[in-house]
Amino acid sequence: MERRKVTFKLYPNAAQSARLEAWTRLHCELYNAALEERIDAWRKARKSISYYDQQNVLPQIRADRPEFIALGSHALQQTLRRLDLAFQSFFRRVKAGQTPGFPRFKSAKRFWGFAYPDPAGWKLMPHGSRGATLRLGSGDAAMSIRARGRHRFGVEAKPNDITVTRRNGAWFVSVTLRVPDEACARQRTGDQRRGVDFGVTDWATFDDGRTIDNPRWLREELPRLAALQRQRARKRKGSVRYKRLSQRVARLHDRIGNLRRDFVHKETTRMVQQCAVLATEQLAPKNMSRSARGTADAPGRRVRQKAGLNREILSAGFGMAQQMLAYKAEEAGTRLHLSDTRQIKPSQWCSACWEISPKTLGDRMHICPHCGHVMQRDRNSASVALIDAHTPGTGVAARPKPLPRQRGKSKSVTRETPTTAPPGA
Repeated sequence: MERRKVTFKLYPNAAQSARLEAWTRLHCELYNAALEERIDAWRKARKSISYYDQQNVLPQIRADRPEFIALGSHALQQTLRRLDLAFQSFFRRVKAGQTPGFPRFKSAKRFWGFAYPDPAGWKLMPHGSRGATLRLGSGDAAMSIRARGRHRFGVEAKPNDITVTRRNGAWFVSVTLRVPDEACARQRTGDQRRGVDFGVTDWATFDDGRTIDNPRWLREELPRLAALQRQRARKRKGSVRYKRLSQRVARLHDRIGNLRRDFVHKETTRMVQQCAVLATEQLAPKNMSRSARGTADAPGRRVRQKAGLNREILSAGFGMAQQMLAYKAEEAGTRLHLSDTRQIKPSQWCSACWEISPKTLGDRMHICPHCGHVMQRDRNSASVALIDAHTPGTGVAARPKPLPRQRGKSKSVTRETPTTAPPGA
C-alpha cells in the first residue's frame, strides 16, 4: 500500500464557516495553553512535560470545557502532538548547533487549521467525478460541507487522515489516501532516453534540442503586484482597507503558486510517460538563490542583479520539479538519474570529448577548445547528464564512438591554476 495526498476545496456556508473558525480558535487556544504549561513547568520547577502528560489531561479539559467535545479527542491529541514535534525540532537544532527557533505562541488569525490523524470523527463521501461531501463531528454538532476535487486512484483508495486548513479566506482539506500499488502505477507511452537541463531562459532543454518555454508566472504579475503593494503602503497599518489589500496581495501570490504547480505537474507527468531513462543534474535551489549581499567587511557585488536572478530561479520551481519527478518516475517505471553536480559539472564538460571547457554564466554557447564541438550550452549540459546516466562519473559507455586516445581529465581553469605555464617552466 502506498500513501498519496489529494486536496479538496471546501465550500462551507456562513454558519459552517463560523463554526470552522471557532474550532480553529479552540485548537489554537489548546496549543498556546500547552506551550505555556511547558514553559512554566521548566521555569518554576525545572520539570519537563511530555506529550503523554498533556494528553492524559484532555478528558478533564473536555469535562470542564464542553465546547471542546465537538472537536473530537483525536483531533485534540493531534494538536498536542504538533506542539511536541515543534519541541523535538527545537532540541534537534540545539544539538546540531543551528539556530534553535524556540516554539512560539500562535495567533488565532495565523493558526492554519487542525487535523484528524485517523479515520475517526470525519467521513469523506465522493459524488460524481469532482464533487464530494466532508462530514465533520458527530451527533448534533456534525456538519456536512460541500467539497470539490478529484484524484486518479479510483474507488480502491481509502482515506486515512485529513488536515483542514484555512488559506486566504478559503478552506481546504488535504486527504491522505492508502492506495494499492497497482493503482499508483502510471502508464508509460514511450521508451525514450533523454537528458534534461533546467534553466531560467528555457524552463527545460533536452539533449535532442527540444525546449520547454519558461512561463515566468511571477514576472508577468509583478506590475500588478507592485501596484497593490503601493496602494497598501498608503493605507494606515491595521485598518480595514490595509487588510483588504493584504488579502488581495495574498490571493495574487496564491494564484501564481497554483499556476506554477499546475504547469510543473503537467510537464513532469509528460516527461516520465515518454521516457524510460530520464537524466538531469541534482539541483540545490537554496544554494543557487543565495544572496550576494556579503558582509560588512566583505560586501558583495551586483547585489540587485543577483536578487533578480534569485527571484527567477525560485519562480521556476526547480526543487518542486525534481520532487515530482522522483515519485512519478517510480510510479511509471522510469529510471531517473540525478548527476552529482559537484562531481560532474554538466555546464563545464564537453559531451563529445569529455574534457572540461570552462565557461561563465554569460556564455550561452558551448565551444570546446579541445575538439571544437559547438552546441547550445543547456543542450550540452543535458547530453552530459544523459552520458553520466549510463556510466556514472565517466560516461564512457554512452558515447557514440570511442575516443581516439585516452586522456586524463583536465583541471578546470581557476584563479589558482593559470592557463599558461610560467616563464622558465
